[in-house]
Amino acid sequence: MIKSASFKNYWIKECIQFIHNTLMIVSKHNPEKLKLKALHNTLSQHYQELDRLYKQDNSSDITPKLTQLDEQRDQAIICLHSISKGYARHFDEKKAAAGKKLTNCINKHGNRLYHLNYSAETAALDKLIHDLQTNTECVAALQELQLTDLVDIMQQTNTEFDTLFVQRLEQFSLVESVSGTKLMQLTTEAYRTLVQHIEAHAMITPSVGYTLLIKHLNENISHFNKVATRRRSAGKPQEANTEATDEELTEDGSLELEDGSWNMEVGS
Repeated sequence: MIKSASFKNYWIKECIQFIHNTLMIVSKHNPEKLKLKALHNTLSQHYQELDRLYKQDNSSDITPKLTQLDEQRDQAIICLHSISKGYARHFDEKKAAAGKKLTNCINKHGNRLYHLNYSAETAALDKLIHDLQTNTECVAALQELQLTDLVDIMQQTNTEFDTLFVQRLEQFSLVESVSGTKLMQLTTEAYRTLVQHIEAHAMITPSVGYTLLIKHLNENISHFNKVATRRRSAGKPQEANTEATDEELTEDGSLELEDGSWNMEVGS
Protein backbone atom coordinates (compact mmCIF):
# COMPACT_ATOMS: atom_id res chain seq x y z
CA MET A 1 0.00 0.00 0.00
CA ILE A 2 1.05 3.56 -0.64
CA LYS A 3 1.62 5.73 2.43
CA SER A 4 -0.42 8.86 3.08
CA ALA A 5 1.23 12.16 2.11
CA SER A 6 0.66 14.84 4.79
CA PHE A 7 -0.21 17.64 2.37
CA LYS A 8 -1.79 19.72 5.14
CA ASN A 9 1.61 19.93 6.85
CA TYR A 10 3.67 20.77 3.73
CA TRP A 11 4.71 24.26 2.79
CA ILE A 12 3.73 25.30 -0.74
CA LYS A 13 7.20 24.75 -2.17
CA GLU A 14 7.35 21.34 -0.49
CA CYS A 15 4.05 20.37 -2.15
CA ILE A 16 5.42 21.39 -5.53
CA GLN A 17 8.66 19.49 -4.93
CA PHE A 18 6.74 16.46 -3.74
CA ILE A 19 4.58 16.34 -6.88
CA HIS A 20 7.65 16.97 -9.03
CA ASN A 21 9.37 13.95 -7.48
CA THR A 22 6.25 11.82 -7.84
CA LEU A 23 6.07 12.59 -11.56
CA MET A 24 9.75 11.72 -12.00
CA ILE A 25 9.33 8.45 -10.12
CA VAL A 26 6.34 7.37 -12.20
CA SER A 27 8.02 8.40 -15.46
CA LYS A 28 11.05 6.22 -14.62
CA HIS A 29 8.81 3.18 -14.16
CA ASN A 30 7.28 3.23 -17.66
CA PRO A 31 3.81 4.71 -16.97
CA GLU A 32 2.50 3.54 -20.34
CA LYS A 33 3.32 -0.10 -19.56
CA LEU A 34 1.75 0.24 -16.10
CA LYS A 35 -1.38 1.87 -17.61
CA LEU A 36 -0.74 5.17 -15.83
CA LYS A 37 0.16 7.44 -18.75
CA ALA A 38 -3.09 9.43 -18.87
CA LEU A 39 -3.17 9.96 -15.12
CA HIS A 40 0.50 10.94 -15.14
CA ASN A 41 -0.21 13.52 -17.84
CA THR A 42 -3.13 14.99 -15.90
CA LEU A 43 -1.04 15.35 -12.75
CA SER A 44 1.80 16.84 -14.78
CA GLN A 45 -0.49 19.48 -16.27
CA HIS A 46 -1.75 20.61 -12.87
CA TYR A 47 1.78 20.56 -11.46
CA GLN A 48 3.08 22.80 -14.24
CA GLU A 49 0.28 25.32 -13.67
CA LEU A 50 0.91 25.33 -9.90
CA ASP A 51 4.67 25.64 -10.37
CA ARG A 52 4.20 28.50 -12.84
CA LEU A 53 1.95 30.35 -10.39
CA TYR A 54 4.44 29.83 -7.55
CA LYS A 55 7.35 31.12 -9.62
CA GLN A 56 5.25 34.08 -10.72
CA ASP A 57 4.49 34.91 -7.11
CA ASN A 58 8.16 34.76 -6.16
CA SER A 59 9.18 36.85 -9.17
CA SER A 60 7.28 39.83 -7.78
CA ASP A 61 9.52 42.59 -6.47
CA ILE A 62 7.09 42.87 -3.55
CA THR A 63 7.64 39.32 -2.28
CA PRO A 64 11.19 39.76 -0.87
CA LYS A 65 10.11 42.90 0.98
CA LEU A 66 7.07 41.08 2.39
CA THR A 67 9.31 38.29 3.64
CA GLN A 68 11.64 40.81 5.29
CA LEU A 69 8.78 42.69 6.97
CA ASP A 70 7.21 39.46 8.17
CA GLU A 71 10.48 38.43 9.79
CA GLN A 72 10.83 41.86 11.42
CA ARG A 73 7.36 41.80 12.96
CA ASP A 74 7.90 38.19 14.10
CA GLN A 75 11.09 39.24 15.87
CA ALA A 76 9.35 42.25 17.40
CA ILE A 77 6.54 40.23 19.01
CA ILE A 78 8.97 37.50 20.11
CA CYS A 79 11.20 40.15 21.68
CA LEU A 80 8.30 41.88 23.44
CA HIS A 81 6.94 38.60 24.77
CA SER A 82 10.33 37.35 25.96
CA ILE A 83 11.25 40.60 27.72
CA SER A 84 7.82 40.82 29.36
CA LYS A 85 8.05 37.24 30.66
CA GLY A 86 11.52 37.93 31.97
CA TYR A 87 10.45 41.04 33.87
CA ALA A 88 7.51 39.09 35.34
CA ARG A 89 10.15 37.38 37.53
CA HIS A 90 11.96 40.60 38.44
CA PHE A 91 12.76 41.25 42.13
CA ASP A 92 11.33 44.75 41.80
CA GLU A 93 7.59 44.43 42.40
CA LYS A 94 6.65 47.29 40.08
CA LYS A 95 8.66 45.90 37.18
CA ALA A 96 7.34 42.38 37.87
CA ALA A 97 3.76 43.66 37.82
CA ALA A 98 4.42 45.45 34.52
CA GLY A 99 5.94 42.29 33.03
CA LYS A 100 2.95 40.19 34.09
CA LYS A 101 0.49 42.74 32.71
CA LEU A 102 2.14 42.77 29.29
CA THR A 103 2.56 38.99 29.22
CA ASN A 104 -1.13 38.46 30.00
CA CYS A 105 -2.13 40.97 27.34
CA ILE A 106 -0.03 39.18 24.70
CA ASN A 107 -1.23 35.73 25.76
CA LYS A 108 -4.83 36.89 25.44
CA HIS A 109 -4.23 37.25 21.70
CA GLY A 110 -2.09 34.11 21.43
CA ASN A 111 1.42 33.43 22.69
CA ARG A 112 2.66 32.32 19.24
CA LEU A 113 1.25 34.90 16.87
CA TYR A 114 4.25 34.41 14.59
CA HIS A 115 2.97 30.91 13.80
CA LEU A 116 -0.13 32.28 12.10
CA ASN A 117 -0.44 32.77 8.36
CA TYR A 118 0.14 36.20 6.87
CA SER A 119 -3.41 37.58 7.08
CA ALA A 120 -4.20 36.07 10.48
CA GLU A 121 -0.99 37.42 12.00
CA THR A 122 -1.66 40.89 10.62
CA ALA A 123 -5.15 40.97 12.17
CA ALA A 124 -3.97 39.54 15.50
CA LEU A 125 -1.11 42.03 15.79
CA ASP A 126 -3.47 44.92 14.99
CA LYS A 127 -5.71 43.92 17.91
CA LEU A 128 -2.77 43.38 20.27
CA ILE A 129 -1.18 46.72 19.39
CA HIS A 130 -4.52 48.47 19.88
CA ASP A 131 -4.79 47.01 23.40
CA LEU A 132 -1.20 47.88 24.25
CA GLN A 133 -1.64 51.49 23.13
CA THR A 134 -5.12 52.18 24.54
CA ASN A 135 -5.27 50.22 27.79
CA THR A 136 -3.97 52.58 30.47
CA GLU A 137 -2.38 49.78 32.51
CA CYS A 138 -0.60 48.41 29.43
CA VAL A 139 0.60 51.89 28.47
CA ALA A 140 1.99 52.35 31.98
CA ALA A 141 3.62 48.92 31.89
CA LEU A 142 5.31 49.69 28.57
CA GLN A 143 6.62 52.96 29.96
CA GLU A 144 7.84 51.27 33.13
CA LEU A 145 9.83 48.72 31.13
CA GLN A 146 10.81 51.21 28.40
CA LEU A 147 9.19 49.10 25.67
CA THR A 148 7.01 51.76 24.05
CA ASP A 149 9.42 52.17 21.11
CA LEU A 150 9.33 48.42 20.45
CA VAL A 151 5.54 48.45 20.14
CA ASP A 152 5.75 51.47 17.82
CA ILE A 153 8.19 49.59 15.59
CA MET A 154 5.93 46.54 15.59
CA GLN A 155 2.96 48.70 14.58
CA GLN A 156 4.89 50.42 11.79
CA THR A 157 6.18 47.10 10.42
CA ASN A 158 2.77 45.45 10.58
CA THR A 159 1.14 48.39 8.79
CA GLU A 160 3.80 48.36 6.05
CA PHE A 161 3.36 44.60 5.66
CA ASP A 162 -0.42 44.89 5.31
CA THR A 163 -0.09 47.63 2.70
CA LEU A 164 2.37 45.61 0.59
CA PHE A 165 0.35 42.44 1.01
CA VAL A 166 -2.74 44.14 -0.44
CA GLN A 167 -0.64 45.52 -3.29
CA ARG A 168 0.60 42.06 -4.14
CA LEU A 169 -2.93 40.65 -4.09
CA GLU A 170 -4.03 43.38 -6.48
CA GLN A 171 -1.00 42.76 -8.67
CA PHE A 172 -1.70 39.07 -9.13
CA SER A 173 -5.47 39.37 -9.34
CA LEU A 174 -4.89 40.96 -12.74
CA VAL A 175 -3.10 37.92 -14.15
CA GLU A 176 -4.38 34.88 -12.26
CA SER A 177 -7.18 33.01 -14.01
CA VAL A 178 -7.44 30.45 -11.23
CA SER A 179 -6.49 30.75 -7.56
CA GLY A 180 -3.52 29.00 -6.02
CA THR A 181 -5.88 27.24 -3.61
CA LYS A 182 -7.90 25.82 -6.50
CA LEU A 183 -4.75 24.72 -8.34
CA MET A 184 -3.48 23.02 -5.19
CA GLN A 185 -6.81 21.23 -4.82
CA LEU A 186 -6.78 20.06 -8.44
CA THR A 187 -3.17 18.88 -8.11
CA THR A 188 -3.72 16.90 -4.90
CA GLU A 189 -6.89 15.36 -6.31
CA ALA A 190 -5.01 14.27 -9.44
CA TYR A 191 -2.27 12.84 -7.23
CA ARG A 192 -4.76 10.85 -5.13
CA THR A 193 -6.47 9.53 -8.26
CA LEU A 194 -3.10 8.36 -9.56
CA VAL A 195 -2.34 6.65 -6.24
CA GLN A 196 -5.72 4.90 -6.19
CA HIS A 197 -5.16 3.50 -9.67
CA ILE A 198 -1.64 2.32 -8.83
CA GLU A 199 -2.95 0.46 -5.78
CA ALA A 200 -5.84 -1.03 -7.78
CA HIS A 201 -3.56 -2.23 -10.59
CA ALA A 202 -1.08 -3.64 -8.07
CA MET A 203 -3.86 -5.63 -6.43
CA ILE A 204 -5.57 -6.88 -9.60
CA THR A 205 -2.47 -7.48 -11.73
CA PRO A 206 0.50 -7.63 -9.32
CA SER A 207 3.95 -7.29 -10.85
CA VAL A 208 7.51 -6.32 -9.99
CA GLY A 209 6.92 -3.02 -11.79
CA TYR A 210 4.12 -1.97 -9.45
CA THR A 211 6.03 -3.22 -6.40
CA LEU A 212 9.11 -1.14 -7.21
CA LEU A 213 7.00 1.89 -8.10
CA ILE A 214 5.15 1.74 -4.78
CA LYS A 215 8.45 1.29 -2.92
CA HIS A 216 9.95 4.42 -4.47
CA LEU A 217 6.77 6.45 -3.99
CA ASN A 218 6.72 5.50 -0.31
CA GLU A 219 10.33 6.61 0.10
CA ASN A 220 9.45 9.99 -1.37
CA ILE A 221 6.38 10.30 0.89
CA SER A 222 8.38 9.33 3.98
CA HIS A 223 11.01 11.95 3.18
CA PHE A 224 8.57 14.86 2.93
CA ASN A 225 6.51 13.71 5.91
CA LYS A 226 9.69 13.64 7.98
CA VAL A 227 10.64 17.15 6.80
CA ALA A 228 7.24 18.46 7.94
CA THR A 229 7.43 16.56 11.24
CA ARG A 230 10.91 17.92 12.04
CA ARG A 231 9.79 21.45 11.29
CA ARG A 232 6.70 21.16 13.50
CA SER A 233 8.76 19.61 16.29
CA ALA A 234 11.21 22.51 16.05
CA GLY A 235 8.33 24.95 16.41
CA LYS A 236 8.71 26.57 13.00
CA PRO A 237 5.64 28.41 11.61
CA GLN A 238 3.38 26.25 9.50
CA GLU A 239 2.18 28.86 7.02
CA ALA A 240 4.34 31.84 7.55
CA ASN A 241 6.64 30.98 4.70
CA THR A 242 6.63 29.03 1.46
CA GLU A 243 10.31 28.09 1.40
CA ALA A 244 11.71 24.69 2.23
CA THR A 245 15.02 24.89 4.08
CA ASP A 246 18.10 23.68 2.24
CA GLU A 247 19.30 21.57 5.14
CA GLU A 248 16.20 19.41 4.77
CA LEU A 249 17.48 18.26 1.37
CA THR A 250 20.76 16.64 0.43
CA GLU A 251 23.77 18.85 -0.19
CA ASP A 252 23.30 18.87 -3.98
CA GLY A 253 19.57 19.60 -3.74
CA SER A 254 18.48 16.05 -4.57
CA LEU A 255 16.55 13.38 -2.75
CA GLU A 256 18.39 10.08 -2.56
CA LEU A 257 16.31 6.90 -2.45
CA GLU A 258 17.04 4.46 0.34
CA ASP A 259 18.31 1.78 -2.02
CA GLY A 260 20.70 4.28 -3.62
CA SER A 261 19.47 3.37 -7.10
CA TRP A 262 19.12 6.90 -8.41
CA ASN A 263 18.60 10.51 -7.32
CA MET A 264 15.84 12.90 -8.22
CA GLU A 265 16.35 16.60 -8.54
CA VAL A 266 14.14 18.35 -6.01
CA GLY A 267 12.39 21.36 -7.40
CA SER A 268 13.06 22.95 -10.72
